Amino acid sequence: MKKKWIIRFIQICGFVALCSILASAQKNDDGIKEGITLSDLGVTKEQKVQIDAMWKLKRQKHSQAINDLKTFNRLVKDSLIGDNEIREKLKKSRLKRKTMQKQIDEAEEALIKTISPRAQLHLTMLGILDNGLPRRIAKTQTDKATEQKKSDIPIPTEEQSERTPQ
Repeated sequence: MKKKWIIRFIQICGFVALCSILASAQKNDDGIKEGITLSDLGVTKEQKVQIDAMWKLKRQKHSQAINDLKTFNRLVKDSLIGDNEIREKLKKSRLKRKTMQKQIDEAEEALIKTISPRAQLHLTMLGILDNGLPRRIAKTQTDKATEQKKSDIPIPTEEQSERTPQ
């Protein structure tokens, strides 16, 4: 009986030792990985200024879009505003957005002409240069509440949509 306990104890100790060896080896492999800086990619100070200016333009466009949406939200809630005023506000907003996008595109083209392909790759991966994806934005509490309200709305099935007159 004692022999079985001793054998079991040795097996457990061996298993624990093996796991700790594997864990320490894995920890040593991870190490402290330093990120690649713009200087490592050969980006000069002038190019850094260009990158910073373009990023500020993108942030400004984003904040302007949020302000416009707040204005639109007020317009949606106000039933006394006429169609002409709504049309004008939408037109101004679209015009501002197009000019901002044009400035961003011009700044991006100028930057692409001056920086190395490797730097372009890294900046595209980070979303500083256009990568086709919208900027990631953390969800606010109001966004979560809005999504919950949307999920409470029943979605009509094909049979129900066929019954509705068109």
